[in-house]
Amino acid sequence: MGRINTISSVTKVTLTVLVDNKADMIVDSSDTVQYFTEKPLLAEHGFSALIQPGVSGESILWDAGGSDMALIENMRRMKLDFNTITKIALSHGHWDHYAAMTALLDQMQLAPKPKDWTEGVSEAELNAWLEKSQVPIIAHPAAFRERWLKKDDGTLKGPSVPPPQNRWKSAGAVIIHSENPYELAPGCWTTGHIPRQSFEESGRPKNRFYREGADFMPDDLDEDQAVVINLREKGLIVLSGCAHSGIVNTIEYARQFTGVERVHAILGGFHLARASEDEIEMTIAYIKGLQPTYIIPSHCTGFRASSQFARQVPDAFIEGVVGATYHF
Repeated sequence: MGRINTISSVTKVTLTVLVDNKADMIVDSSDTVQYFTEKPLLAEHGFSALIQPGVSGESILWDAGGSDMALIENMRRMKLDFNTITKIALSHGHWDHYAAMTALLDQMQLAPKPKDWTEGVSEAELNAWLEKSQVPIIAHPAAFRERWLKKDDGTLKGPSVPPPQNRWKSAGAVIIHSENPYELAPGCWTTGHIPRQSFEESGRPKNRFYREGADFMPDDLDEDQAVVINLREKGLIVLSGCAHSGIVNTIEYARQFTGVERVHAILGGFHLARASEDEIEMTIAYIKGLQPTYIIPSHCTGFRASSQFARQVPDAFIEGVVGATYHF
C-alpha cells in the first residue's frame, strides 16, 4: 500500500483509555490529560480506548480488553453510553484485545425491533433498515486465524480459539475485513498490515503458528495494525494495540501512507516487556529522534522500557493508566 493521495486532518481529538494494565486514583490532571478519579476503575492485562476525532460525531472503540468485566464495568462507572459507539476497530486477534467484544455488543442491544412491512417490500429496503442498527467492526482478516503454540520438544498445543466473528454478527456487528488502511472518520485511519522492516523482533514470537487446513504456518501476526490520526498543524497521533509488528515499523508506516512526517503523540502498547536491552535502547533512540510532544507507553510496554522513556524523555513521557482522557 502506497501513500494515500490526500488525507484530511482534524483540529482536535479526545481519546479515553477504558482498559489498561494499570490504575491510579491519585494522579493530577492537566489541560491535556484528565484522569477519572470519582470511582475506582478496574485494571487488567489488556487494552481498550475510545476515540472521538474532530467534530465528525464518530465515537470509535479501539479494542475491547482482556475479560468481559473491565471494559463493561469501567464504562458504567465513567457513565459512558455503550450505544454512542459508532464503529469498532480491532488491533489483532489476541484475547486481551477482544475479550469483552461479545458482552459489549450484547449491552448495545443492536438487534432491530420487529415492525410491520407492506407487501412487496424490496430487499434493498429491508437491508437498509437492518444496517441502521448494526455497528461495523474493522479488522484484518488474519485476526480470525486459528492459532497454535509449538513447544520446545516440537509438539503442538492448541488450538487457541479465534475471535468469534459469527457470534459478533448475530449480536449486530458487521465485520469489515481490510488488509489496507481503512478510513474510520475524516483524518482517522487504521493502518492495515504493517510491513516489518526494522530491527524489532520482541513482538514476533517464533513458536506461534496458525493452521491452514492440515498445514501449520509460522504466525507473524500479519493482522497487527494501529490507528493513525492526522492532527492539523501538529502531526500524527499513533495509537497502537500491542505493536507486534514493532512500534518503529508502525510509526514509519503511518508516516509513509499518510505522507505526514511529523509525529505529535505515540501511545498504546509497544510490546517491549520481553525485549532485549539493545532493542529497547534502539526503539527509544528512534522515538527521541522524532521529538514527539507526548509519549504514553501502556499495556505490554513493560516496566524496563517505560522507565527508560520516563528517564530519557521526561518532558514528553506520560504514564499510561486506565481512565485517562487525552485532549489533543
